[in-house]
Amino acid sequence: MTFIEKQGRTPLTDGARVHWTVAAPADGGPLGADGERPPPVVLLHGGPGLPDYLADVAAMVADLAPVYRYDQRGTGRSPWQGRHTLARHVDDLGELLDAWGARRAVLIGHSYGADLAARFCLAHPDRAAAVMLMCGPFLGDWRAAYQAERKRRMTEAQRERLRVLEGVPQRTEEQEVELLTLAWFTDHSDAGRGRR
Repeated sequence: MTFIEKQGRTPLTDGARVHWTVAAPADGGPLGADGERPPPVVLLHGGPGLPDYLADVAAMVADLAPVYRYDQRGTGRSPWQGRHTLARHVDDLGELLDAWGARRAVLIGHSYGADLAARFCLAHPDRAAAVMLMCGPFLGDWRAAYQAERKRRMTEAQRERLRVLEGVPQRTEEQEVELLTLAWFTDHSDAGRGRR
């Protein structure tokens, strides 16, 4: 696999700045039967609240088409700026596609990224060349069973600390990391490893 990777930061219309990475074929990539290059791929990470973790997936297909990844606003290398709503995240993706010169793209979303991809397709059906949803979107009452299992795997002290942190209106970065760790460490089969 031969691809070139570069990074950038794009200013959005509301003043937020979003960090992104693209891995693209060094030779421009293969041509399709129509003589055109395939559309770019956009990998949408989960969370919200997790930074990009999909570099290994990008490397699997970056010799075929440009593969974009980005840290959603407020995560990783994208500062916490502006509103954080599903509608705003959909707008962010549209603005990024425009900045990258991509009229259409293949969207691959994982977890929350699957929900984001689905909502983007509903708002902009003409901009998705294809969509792949992994571990989402969440339908029905999946939260009740998930929350019961999380509660079972946490100590009373951990549950209380999570409750306290969720009630803090303006968390510090350290508090936010602690909250996310408590909220998600039970997702790992090895809870100790999950906390690390």
